[in-house]
Amino acid sequence: MKTGFSKRCITPPYGIAIGGYFRPRRVKGVLDDLYARVVVFDDGESYATIITLDLIDLPENMFERIKDAICDATDIKREAIFINCSHTHTGPRFGYDGATDEESPEYYNEFFVNNVKTGVLYALDDLKESTIETAKTEAKRIAFVRRFRMKNGKVLTNPGVGNPEIDHPLSEVYEGVHLVKIVRQGGKDIYMVNFGCHADTTGGEFISADYPGQLCKILENAIPDTHCMFLQGCEGDVNHHDVHPSKARAEVNKRRADYRCSISEYMGRVLAGAVLSVASLTEEVKADKLSFKVRIVDLPSYQQNEKLEEAKALYDLYRREGRDALPYEGMEVETVLGEASRIIKLENGPLSFPYTLSAIKIGDMVFAGIGGEAFTDIGNRIREDSPYENTVVCCLTNCTGGYIPTSVAYEEGGYEARSSKLAPGGDNIIVDGILDLIKEL
Repeated sequence: MKTGFSKRCITPPYGIAIGGYFRPRRVKGVLDDLYARVVVFDDGESYATIITLDLIDLPENMFERIKDAICDATDIKREAIFINCSHTHTGPRFGYDGATDEESPEYYNEFFVNNVKTGVLYALDDLKESTIETAKTEAKRIAFVRRFRMKNGKVLTNPGVGNPEIDHPLSEVYEGVHLVKIVRQGGKDIYMVNFGCHADTTGGEFISADYPGQLCKILENAIPDTHCMFLQGCEGDVNHHDVHPSKARAEVNKRRADYRCSISEYMGRVLAGAVLSVASLTEEVKADKLSFKVRIVDLPSYQQNEKLEEAKALYDLYRREGRDALPYEGMEVETVLGEASRIIKLENGPLSFPYTLSAIKIGDMVFAGIGGEAFTDIGNRIREDSPYENTVVCCLTNCTGGYIPTSVAYEEGGYEARSSKLAPGGDNIIVDGILDLIKEL
């Protein structure tokens, strides 16, 4: 097996819309640059590429534009292209941005697509004989379940640090870290790190790759002659908020405005420490042949026209007078706005949404990609039932789509389930579909 690597800057210009919140934000500066990182695999008969992007997500047409550009410029097949977004909330919004009511400018769209394509070309020119090694570990207490049952029986997402009304979290966090280490003859080694947690620690209007960028910087500084790339795992119901923090952690939380001492840097250090703890303990896996498949599954739409008038009234009030006019506080505002937006958008359908499932098998290892933001339990089910011990589960891959809650989450409530465009049952279709895809490789 040969592998090649490249890294291309995709930092947006001043004034571009920043995605992630229900309020308008525009680029006013840069804390750290955003990158497209590319690994190309070559088994002598075919190629495959895994691309990671420091972006919140991509609209469907941008995924397709990137694939078109790569296929036109190389011999890489379309189904062998695996594009994963880190989900940073301090990066550009491609396509339509609802908060600013604007589309991303075409000059930046073209710059971005060309840079990703160029990254693939550079990676193809960097091919070196390689062996692949893996290790698994944990990064403790940097990712937390964000959905809670309150003492009054309600379910809230992000109820606030130290909220005395919290009763218990609604699931268990997955703290697993999967390291794929590519050891290359005559070239820098490549560390591919898979972990699941929302990348939303920074906020504001300055560009940042958030904790995944910090991880890559720290690891590359700690291990000479190493490239690092981050693959976002299933993170739909987890983030960085520790609602019962230690005194030291509470102090770190207060420093969000001071980037040098921020939560993103702290998380990057913990993740890097976890990787470093097993970097010398990796075991080689068979990596002789490539195979790859893509499947489209239809997930049911969560249409609720019986609530349409109520949703329109609430959203009209928000548009006229802003979020302060709404009779809600904190994350409840995002919850009711997300639900109202979903109901309005789905008034006339569609009845289902196509979702892309992707899998690349490299010898005895599989990268499994899900579009959208899957809950952690979905990733757990895939890992547990996969026939391959080394199954790297990634969300936000090759497809946009918002939250993919578990079926039980709709009964419980909370922001993710109420705002998701998908009806209950989508999780089972995803799990069954990706497992079938893996077994067909």
